Amino acid sequence: MRRFVLEHHPVRGFCAHLDRPWCELLRLRSYPQAVQTLLGEALTASVLLAATLKFQGTLSLQLESQGLLRLLLAQCTHDFRVRAVAELRTGMAESAVAGTAGFAELVGSGRLAVTVEAEERAARYQGIVALEGASLAACLESYFASSEQLPTRIALSASSSHASGVLLQKMPGAAAQGEAAAALSQQAWEDLERQLDALPPLMLQSAPTEALLRTVGGRHDVRLFSPIEARFECRCDRQRVAGLLRALGAEELDSILTEQGAVTVTCEFCGRPYGFDAIDVQRLLSSGAPPEAPASMN
Repeated sequence: MRRFVLEHHPVRGFCAHLDRPWCELLRLRSYPQAVQTLLGEALTASVLLAATLKFQGTLSLQLESQGLLRLLLAQCTHDFRVRAVAELRTGMAESAVAGTAGFAELVGSGRLAVTVEAEERAARYQGIVALEGASLAACLESYFASSEQLPTRIALSASSSHASGVLLQKMPGAAAQGEAAAALSQQAWEDLERQLDALPPLMLQSAPTEALLRTVGGRHDVRLFSPIEARFECRCDRQRVAGLLRALGAEELDSILTEQGAVTVTCEFCGRPYGFDAIDVQRLLSSGAPPEAPASMN
């Protein structure tokens, strides 16, 4: 992820290329083409949105829909550790499997929620908008218009090997420069908007950041800052899973043990299984502490 600013004008931006973490994520779980594309866009968007904030914690981008896609969740921490998962609605995936489903068919009616869980004072902030745009980028632009009230433009693109995006924001302050300077800043903003709209998806995916910003910035001077690495990392662990099981209660856990002989929970993000036998469950419920992990799971 790289931050950039427009010299002499109150415009900032962020460019993300997530090829490595995106490919690592896809190695763990396969998706139909249309879902894969949207998930890659969402993962990139979570990084771009996290980059706009100063916080310690996790930003979650979640789509809840009535279309083919039941749920999509992408998360990025303040230090750009990312993970994402998508779930199709049972019995409604034929078009998505064929790769023909567009954004409207995938999401139908629903909502987009952006949640920031800050570690400081356990604060939690959330903004919600309806899924009414023609793309995820359009829905996110509506989110910024309603929640942040900052003119924001976003371009996203993803394939089986690339996940990339650019976010532009017009910051406050142009009016304080005087009428003539404000007019020039507005013209610069509109120039970048046009260049971003005309940017080919293939160039967005594969062009080096410097070349990409020369195209988007056009005749304007762009200052590009040093890159920050984003990496795929699932934050599941046995203690968190134990907490979830404890919340189910003894009756539910006993029922699962009777039927299956053990309780197994598989992380939706990374596919890692966590197994609990009858002794594990008994210790978990009696002590309130998670049982020790067997050697095979360390």
